[in-house]
Amino acid sequence: MSGTYTPVFSVYDTATLVQVLRNLLLPSTFLSTRFFPNVVEADTESVAIDVDVGKRRMAPFCSPLVEGKVVESRQWQTNLIKPAYIKDKRAPDLMRPVRRQLGEKLLGGQLSPRERMDANLAWEMTDQVQMIERRMEWMCAQALLNGTVTIAGEGYPSTVVNFNRNAALTVDLTGTAQWAQSGAPSPAQYIEEWATTVLEYSGAAPTDIVFTNTPWKAFLADPQVREAVYFPRAGESRVELGGGVTTGAVYKGKWGSYDLWVYNDWYIDPITDANAAMIPDGNIIMTSAELQGTRAYGAILDPAFAYGAMAYAPKMWRNEDPAQ
Repeated sequence: MSGTYTPVFSVYDTATLVQVLRNLLLPSTFLSTRFFPNVVEADTESVAIDVDVGKRRMAPFCSPLVEGKVVESRQWQTNLIKPAYIKDKRAPDLMRPVRRQLGEKLLGGQLSPRERMDANLAWEMTDQVQMIERRMEWMCAQALLNGTVTIAGEGYPSTVVNFNRNAALTVDLTGTAQWAQSGAPSPAQYIEEWATTVLEYSGAAPTDIVFTNTPWKAFLADPQVREAVYFPRAGESRVELGGGVTTGAVYKGKWGSYDLWVYNDWYIDPITDANAAMIPDGNIIMTSAELQGTRAYGAILDPAFAYGAMAYAPKMWRNEDPAQ
């Protein structure tokens, strides 16, 4: 049956509200809080990062009878960006404070108009914060997956934030090289090779592996993984072979020195208006706390906030005729 049934009550009807079904499509903050835990709020229009560009250089040999060899100083560079704004503006319905709110009894309600107005304000601001958190999670996913984040919006020119990740740290398996294909190396072998590559080009050893569903199934099916399972003792565990899913990441235990996660989250694609995976199935991410991920916020360009350093700047104003 299609369509929506809208009940009509009269003053003589009786009805009881038996339940409120809350929104369960809440954003995950796993990627942003675990891998980008540092938060910097700046009072400047732009933010910058100084990068110490190190190389594995060795001191040169020479005879004690010759002059010392001039060696170039280690280089560093400054990366600068002017953060985009997020301006989620709402115009709440003027009549909401005199109408029943979510969860109020069906006839008459029990809140005053002032209480409904405050509840509606909290409702809108909570939704705004959740949308911002989802956008931040998307940016973190893009940085981890691609080494870049493309930012574009009205009045903000399309900008690619490039973290200059070495091309060798992005691997695309095709054809028979994909996991679980006949003749392909085992997932365990791939992971050890990739971890060595990460250490070679970045100097950081991966500590976390974030799987999507298909690679996780192939990983569990690998005999080398099953043979390395540490059987629980007194509540300990290395690999949790059981099922389980939730929004964000599910911790599956440890394999060797790696923390294992399975990640599921989605967002509404603004072009197709359909669900899009935050991390598309078929991908895995190997990373570490040594990533030093940082969420940086520029100044709020508004005199009402004294152009201050704030991650969130809620502002409310009214038009008088009509009141809104």
